[in-house]
Amino acid sequence: MRMQALLGLLLLLVGAGTIAIFVVGTQLCSLAPSAEDAWKYVEEKGVRIADHTEVFQKFNVTKYEGSKTCLKCHEKEVRDLVHSYHYRLINQVDDVAGKGVTWAGSRTLYNDFCGAIFWNGNVSVNFIGKAVLKKTPPGKEELKGKLIATGCSMCHGVSLGKIPSVTPTKEDLENVDCLVCHSNYYKGGAIGVKKGMKVVVKTEKGWRYVPNIPIEKAAKIVAKPSKDACLACHAFAGGGPHFKRPNLSPDLMGTVSVHFDVHMARGLHCVDCHKFEDHKVGTKAVGTWSREAEAVACTDCHKERHRAPIVGFIIENFHHKVACQTCHIPYIAHGQYPIDVERDWRHIEFNEKLGRWEPKLVLKKNVKPAYLWWNGKERKAYLYPDPVNGNEIVYAAPVGSEEDGKIYPFREHVAYVPFDEQKRIPIPIKVGVVFALGDVNKAVQMGAQVANLTFTGKFIKMVRYMNVDHGVVPVSESLKCVDCHSPWSRLPLEELGYWYPPIIYYGSPVVALIGLALLVLSLRKK
Repeated sequence: MRMQALLGLLLLLVGAGTIAIFVVGTQLCSLAPSAEDAWKYVEEKGVRIADHTEVFQKFNVTKYEGSKTCLKCHEKEVRDLVHSYHYRLINQVDDVAGKGVTWAGSRTLYNDFCGAIFWNGNVSVNFIGKAVLKKTPPGKEELKGKLIATGCSMCHGVSLGKIPSVTPTKEDLENVDCLVCHSNYYKGGAIGVKKGMKVVVKTEKGWRYVPNIPIEKAAKIVAKPSKDACLACHAFAGGGPHFKRPNLSPDLMGTVSVHFDVHMARGLHCVDCHKFEDHKVGTKAVGTWSREAEAVACTDCHKERHRAPIVGFIIENFHHKVACQTCHIPYIAHGQYPIDVERDWRHIEFNEKLGRWEPKLVLKKNVKPAYLWWNGKERKAYLYPDPVNGNEIVYAAPVGSEEDGKIYPFREHVAYVPFDEQKRIPIPIKVGVVFALGDVNKAVQMGAQVANLTFTGKFIKMVRYMNVDHGVVPVSESLKCVDCHSPWSRLPLEELGYWYPPIIYYGSPVVALIGLALLVLSLRKK
């Protein structure tokens, strides 16, 4: 009985003590010094305007015609751009497991949002065109004839509509829409098309964009692009607001809430972190493809990190296997806009907000990330049109383990896409046909004809994982110890390879309760 009492007291003290460390530590975490020290590495500036009014008058420039207008003075910059991933939509990658060095990018790939832009990298499936609403649901007849899309070229290629050449020609030098990035007034993407700034027209050479901007506004050139210029495309990737990239949403445009993203709320622009070299930019993420320059890391600015009492010591010394983003970005879509978590091309419905037919979308807010090991160097990826093995396509997923990686947060996206059962290749979709008519069978048959594939009604599941790198919240809103080390842990411990009994990770309350029970029983027996 005495031993029982001593054991109970010991367990109670161990459990309660551990709980106290977590609780007190969690509170002390909020008293930690803020990240003010990191801002000394950032040159805080407003958007600088390089006024070209006098230059335009000197050279009698009366209208903006894309890079044709800019070439006389900026030929090097234009040449750099047409050799970049942003224009060519392809570059060499060396991080796809088992593939060595290969050429890849949105030009060659089949993705889980809209299928393929091109077949075999050159034959257009969805690059440019003019889709108007032809079929309307009952009560929406007034929308018939409305312009609903002009193809992936609204963003992809930063061009005036000619398909970008992998080996640029003289014609490519006059095909760049410079002001998509270098103007505060003119906009790219669906915003620019909707506002009539990028007007799509049919010419002898095919569909092209004609810029529509007063010359006095075109003269106000932005030296370095603002975040709103980047987000006019990137916040609407996947066909709608915040459909694709985690926490790259219209929430970041204009004034930004510190509760959504502390970096942009403090005045940072995309180019402050994503440094361009000769119009080339690098990323190092599982679901992106530009690999032309060095990518940024949190520690490039945050050299002095966790200094909170107790918690700071624990994090710095025992959490080297946890990525910064894991704790500092607790949720995806924690702002105004939900995110697309599932896209099902087997079912079509009318999207009233977008005013067009769409695949069935599942949109969610405050999504908890998926947590996976990633070594920061490799990924699995599907390179189109390789034949598919198995019953699922993995567009991109991290490679890593406890030995060589860290636990990172990822955004998981699932899609169901048309599939050629014989050749085992996903089939391109004429997306504009779906938007206009709501007829997925016709859209897939047209895509199959372009690619010489056969559609028999079969669809296949496609999964993609994207790094969650944006949407850092204030330290007071980041994850605390008990978010992972507790019975309600958000981490999938078994899937991450932690095979010990769960009590090892979050058993403090259980230990304390067992100790208390033993102590009470021993006292009652007395």
